[in-house]
Amino acid sequence: MKNIVYAIITLLVFVGCSKQQPASGKLLDEVEKIIEINPDSASTLLESIPSPEALDNKSFARWCMLSGKITDKIHTQILPTYHLERAYKCFLSEGNAEEQAQILLYLGRSYAEDGDYDQAMTIYTKALEIAEKNTFENLTGYINCYIGDLYEEKGMFEQASTKYKLGAKHFRLAQNFDSYACALRDIGREYAGMDSLSQALKVMFMADSIANMSKNIAIKASILNGIGNIYLIQQKYDKAKPYYHKALLHGTNIMPNYIALVQMYIETDSLAKARDILQTLPQENPEYAYSINNLYHLIHKKEKKYDLALDNMERCLILLDSIVGAENQMNILNIEKKYNNLRHREKINDLTISRQKYIIISILCILSILAMLIVYLWYRKRIIANIHKQQIELNDVKMKLLHLSIDLEEKQKKLSTLEEKNENYNKMKEEITIVVSNYKKLQNKLISNSPIYKDLVHLASPNIPGTKKSLITEKQWCLIEKEITSIYPNLHSYILDTCTELSDQEWKYCCFCMFGFDITSEAKLLNINPTSVSTKRLRLKQKLNITVPAKMPFYEYIALKLM
Repeated sequence: MKNIVYAIITLLVFVGCSKQQPASGKLLDEVEKIIEINPDSASTLLESIPSPEALDNKSFARWCMLSGKITDKIHTQILPTYHLERAYKCFLSEGNAEEQAQILLYLGRSYAEDGDYDQAMTIYTKALEIAEKNTFENLTGYINCYIGDLYEEKGMFEQASTKYKLGAKHFRLAQNFDSYACALRDIGREYAGMDSLSQALKVMFMADSIANMSKNIAIKASILNGIGNIYLIQQKYDKAKPYYHKALLHGTNIMPNYIALVQMYIETDSLAKARDILQTLPQENPEYAYSINNLYHLIHKKEKKYDLALDNMERCLILLDSIVGAENQMNILNIEKKYNNLRHREKINDLTISRQKYIIISILCILSILAMLIVYLWYRKRIIANIHKQQIELNDVKMKLLHLSIDLEEKQKKLSTLEEKNENYNKMKEEITIVVSNYKKLQNKLISNSPIYKDLVHLASPNIPGTKKSLITEKQWCLIEKEITSIYPNLHSYILDTCTELSDQEWKYCCFCMFGFDITSEAKLLNINPTSVSTKRLRLKQKLNITVPAKMPFYEYIALKLM
């Protein structure tokens, strides 16, 4: 019993708790290994995971974190807010402080990209509190800079510069010189926005000196472009030009520098040089098509070619309308994508809930079966124990009955040798009476404890209408014969000596009568009228040629004769 129960419990534990590491887990491990050295391949691997929303919370949070790191590396689209919200809930319960602050930073950026600047600021503030509390210098620097970006979007240049300064301070403490140079560049840009051009140049030169220690040429180029732009605002064209050329040598994104050079040549009336540069640029580049047409408009306007200038202006307006239309279309597509993602997420949630229901129902079914099995095994064990106990008691009674039988036989022999007037005769007779009484009690106890007698009592209890045959089966008739002959071993020989022509059915009925059922119970068991029971008993007595005293039952008379 214990082995079966242990086996079922073990099976239940394995069904409820064991989880194999999915293939996605191995992919996430691989992404984590290569994200620093090959972010493009890491991005491809991450995108190969089918339905990441269906991952368990821990794996999904890890997927979101890796996606955010890839976004930092190759500037891919940040994940939607609802994905990052789910990841944050997981890190809040299972992650460490750094993971919580990092995922909050990504969540704030996602809100900022959606245009929800207030919510983004709230998220950034929460992330900043965690980062500052745990002295995560690098992370604190990034959060401050992203808060600065929000202020810049709102035109709050002074507040933005303050945040960029805090970011630069923490980057310097973390010895992250690339980000330190970028933060200084952003401070210079804010000073330029506040018309503090000399201060802006001072900070930009500091950023340039820091960038000289970096291997990141894109950072170096962006700072050189920034210095050139400040000189362009100051109309110091001779100083601006070298910086644009240096930026072209260092950077991979050459378009901003060429656009700035064209702008400078237009302002200095070097229209031929401006046109030469414009003609070398890709005219169909959608990102710079508006700027190129606007520059052509300025050139033609300077040349007083108003028709061409007007034509370029119209193109600018068309491009502006198409840009606005494209942005609106993109917004609509983003909304549709979010809606589809939400629907997909709801379906996954519904499927997850359904799966959980099936699991719960399965577990409940298994528990119910287990409970029933335990109850059955306990009940069976109890029944076996009771049967064993009854068997011991029965054997004990039979042993006592045997001893009494031997004792009775000995006393009867002694009694036969004594004369009636002998004083020991009466004493022996009293002893025989006591032995006979005890013998009868033991026989009655054996009968009342026998399973077949209990079955017959149970059958005789209810009234079963519409029954057309005896309630006693052939098997039970055999058990009746077996039980009675074991209690009364001499019954068969006595009956045969009395009547040799007794049929098998009459013999079994004689055994049945030894149970001592009353007329009503016997009538129910045999499915006959009570009057027929009396007639049946009378015929048996007549066939056995015995006369039973009026107040003595048949079974008592037979039992007495067997003594």
